[in-house]
Amino acid sequence: GIECLSRGAKKVIFIENYKEVLPILRTNLISLNSINNYEIVEKNAYEINTLSKINEKFDIIFLDPPYKDKNVEIFLNNIFKEKILNPNGIIILHRHKDTRDFISSNFKIIEEKKYGISKIIFITNLY
Repeated sequence: GIECLSRGAKKVIFIENYKEVLPILRTNLISLNSINNYEIVEKNAYEINTLSKINEKFDIIFLDPPYKDKNVEIFLNNIFKEKILNPNGIIILHRHKDTRDFISSNFKIIEEKKYGISKIIFITNLY
């Protein structure tokens, strides 16, 4: 998100539930100087009402849950239900290379790349 802002993104919304990360995120955002087109939502991204209260549609959604997190399907289903990804939008999912996540039939995997212990999965919606 910070990289997107530094490259001219119109707006970035960070959804963060991990309290220890929030001060670091705020410090890094402040260091961008005069960039204020962001919002921090301090909620659990998996709760359905978290996405329903965000009145935005996105071209890019970057998901970087903890490697051990097994609830990615819940978040993807919430994205689909709330229709927050634009028709030509992309979801970028960062996971451990050995993680096997279920990707709902509402989405299509475009590409998957492995880098060291990580993999990046590029997903588009089918609605």
